[in-house]
Amino acid sequence: MPHLSPMTWLIAPILFCSFMLPMIIATLWWTQTPIFPEPLSSSPKITLNNWNWS
Repeated sequence: MPHLSPMTWLIAPILFCSFMLPMIIATLWWTQTPIFPEPLSSSPKITLNNWNWS
């Protein structure tokens, strides 16, 4: 384990948070929200109608 200066310990978490957290949030947001929002709003209605009619 090499000796690191306090500046690296100060900068490393800031760089990690500023680069990794937006990527994680973007991937979570991308997986939860589809590209087109209109099929998302219409698909629960279709599934609810299928459940109701069946």
